[in-house]
Amino acid sequence: MKHDGKVALVTGGTRGIGKAISMRLASEGADIILNYKTDSATAEETAEEIRALGRKVWVMQADVRDDKNIRALGKRIKTDVGQLDIFVHNAAFGTMGPILRMGMFSWRAAMDINVNALLLMTQQLAPLLKENGGWVIGLSSIGAEMAFSEYACIGVSKAAMEALCRYLAFELAPLGIRCNAVSAGPIKTRALDWFAYPHAVDNYAETKSPLHRMGKPQDLTGVVSFLCTPDADWIVGQVIKADGGISLGENFMDWLSPEEKALEEAKKAKKRA
Repeated sequence: MKHDGKVALVTGGTRGIGKAISMRLASEGADIILNYKTDSATAEETAEEIRALGRKVWVMQADVRDDKNIRALGKRIKTDVGQLDIFVHNAAFGTMGPILRMGMFSWRAAMDINVNALLLMTQQLAPLLKENGGWVIGLSSIGAEMAFSEYACIGVSKAAMEALCRYLAFELAPLGIRCNAVSAGPIKTRALDWFAYPHAVDNYAETKSPLHRMGKPQDLTGVVSFLCTPDADWIVGQVIKADGGISLGENFMDWLSPEEKALEEAKKAKKRA
């Protein structure tokens, strides 16, 4: 298996996208360090699923918004595990709302968790990662590049994280550590509950993606897994989009009136007949 003998840390790795990544890496041979913030029951359930795959798992609580928690987590990994090959920063925070009314508490929390934690964790873990030539992956969003209503808090922090990944890649590559980011389109997880109208996000994805569907956590796991292999050694400091083609552009047929759409459907039906 492609990750035999590796140890991977996934922040926020016990549910949603983080859990899917943890399970994918474990299924391909990696032992997993699961980081979570508060939900110990869910963390242990995920750990049991990983153990069922025959992999080792360490469950480590830490609020990655807090510098002291990050230092303690790094120390525990060095002491209790002593090896790290893959670091996936999946933990995220964001508040939905208009930018002109965005409170500084939410804004700073997003920056602390989405950006600063990646920096501080990498500083702590780089000595372990460079021992065997490791990988750092940041989970981003197409909202870092595209502007969406009431998404500024998340989108701006993810854009900053992508910039940080490039700078980390530049300085870590000489140490044998590859750093990249994966930019996701809308993914069906509990995070959609942050939106005032989650069904509108579903409709958006199904309309704008040439695949006409919402993304699933599993749509990201293969990309992350690939980036953490020697096959991706020449990929350094890049943001890999996995968005179902949403960011490709617009289909002007979407903007026809109901009458024009009906006419187009009638034309298609006539051609098929």
